[in-house]
Amino acid sequence: MRTERGFTVVEVVVAMLVLIIGATALVGSSGLVSRQIGRGRSISTATQVAVQRLETLRRAANRRTSVGGARCLDASFASGTATTRGMSEAWGLSGTTLRTAVDTVTYSRTGGTSLVVLQTLIACY
Repeated sequence: MRTERGFTVVEVVVAMLVLIIGATALVGSSGLVSRQIGRGRSISTATQVAVQRLETLRRAANRRTSVGGARCLDASFASGTATTRGMSEAWGLSGTTLRTAVDTVTYSRTGGTSLVVLQTLIACY
């Protein structure tokens, strides 16, 4: 009867295969996670651009041409387009007393472009 201790060659090979398969799965999923983080960053930036534009429109709507004058008459309270932080932006206004302001931000991503569209109501009375 032998009293030698240790692992057989087969056990070592099986352990190595299990480790290799696990490491390969981790490497594959890390690429996916990196892409998702990048996409989330782009969406977040596009949303910030749209929110800033809508806030600018709200401020412009509140400017009055005279004391007690009407709102929403400032020249900067208008539709337009711009490139902000490398993203294309277009905004528009519709309505009369209660105006709908819509801002659409187009950003590039792998395989094409995507949109973030934000909409709000601005009172003009």
